[in-house]
This record gives sequence, C-alpha cells and structure tokens, in this order.
Amino acid sequence: MKPATVELIFFIYFFIALTSFSAMVVLARNIINNVFFLLLFLINTAALFLFLKAEFLMAIQIIVYVGGVLALFVFAIMIMNLKEEIKHSKYIKFYSAGLIIGLIFLLIIIYTVKDVTTIGQPLPKPDSVLLGKLLYSYYLLPFEILSVVLLVALVGGILLAKKLPKEEK
Repeated sequence: MKPATVELIFFIYFFIALTSFSAMVVLARNIINNVFFLLLFLINTAALFLFLKAEFLMAIQIIVYVGGVLALFVFAIMIMNLKEEIKHSKYIKFYSAGLIIGLIFLLIIIYTVKDVTTIGQPLPKPDSVLLGKLLYSYYLLPFEILSVVLLVALVGGILLAKKLPKEEK
C-alpha cells in the first residue's frame, strides 16, 4: 500500500470512530455507558493527535481529559443521586428544538468550511521542550492563576452537588 492510502484509511477510521462514539455519548440511556463512550471518544482523539504527529497534544489529552475530567465525571455520578433526576424527564419537550438548533449549526459549519483551501507547506516540528520552558517560566503566573480558578470551580461544583439534609419541622 502507498503511504497516502494508509493515511486515508486511518483518517476514515478516525472519522467513523469519532463520529459514532460522539453520537453514542449523546444517545446512550445509561449514564455509565455515556461516560464509557466518552472515554473511547477521548482515547481515539488522542490517537488522532498521535497520528497527526502532535505528541504533546496527545499527552495532554490523555492526562487532562481522560485522567482528570473523566475521573471527575465518574466521581460526580457516584456522589449525586441520579435515580431521582432520571425519573423527572422535564427536558424531553425540548428535544425537537435542540435537534433543529443542532442542524442549523451543522449547516452553518458546512457552509463556512466548504471553500477552505489548504497550503502545501509542512508545519514546523513541534517542540515540547520549548513549550514546557515557556509555560513554566514566562507564563508561570497565568498558569498558576488558571490552576487556582480550576480549584475554585471544583470546590464550587462539589458544594453545588452536595445534597443538604432536609430540615425537621
């Protein structure tokens, strides 16, 4: 096989896998299945980054999203009592409106992207060492501020999700 056909096969695989896993994240009924399909989607996204020779993005995808965000989703599912929320299907009446809005966004994206042309020059080789030096020297203060903001958001999310005991009358 020629290298162009191997790349095309991988691209078609990633297109089909990412599209189907993202659809299954939305369509699955069980919340644990949603998280599992999200895990498969994020791992395939990391593999796509590796295929595109973006090793740093692949590592960040695995560490931050698969390791951090997905674990946070699982802990949030364990903390909350979802059986009560699933019984109340108050958002089902907005299904058709959400579908129409989603189709409008899809048409806007297709209209915007249809005339895009690519340049033939290769991208420069990514340098993770240079990015790390910049992140931990010149951009250290914004990096630390972002970590504090994320910590505050995490604590706020836990406090909002915490069920308060009912007051006795």
